[in-house]
Amino acid sequence: MSDRATADDDAGGERLIEGEAEAVEASGRPYLAGAAAVVTLFAAAAGYVVAANNAVPAVTVFGAVTLPGSPAAMALYGAVLSLLVVGTLFGLVTVASRFDDDAVN
Repeated sequence: MSDRATADDDAGGERLIEGEAEAVEASGRPYLAGAAAVVTLFAAAAGYVVAANNAVPAVTVFGAVTLPGSPAAMALYGAVLSLLVVGTLFGLVTVASRFDDDAVN
């Protein structure tokens, strides 16, 4: 028997490949968590590099918060800001998937 699908197979993809015990459901969460970690590390590195190349005593963010201009402070700011943005996006996706009837659990 061939592992290839034929035109007679159901369109839903419910058939198992020969020798496969059961269908395996994969989650994309580990990949998204890895992407979030990479983005956070990149933001921290970018903050460090920018602050190391510009000797500025302090940086005012959105006219509300004044941060020291040291490379470590800018790296921390970049990491925290990226975590907030990515966390907010992931939270919105999680809430939206609760209302999607076709979402995978």
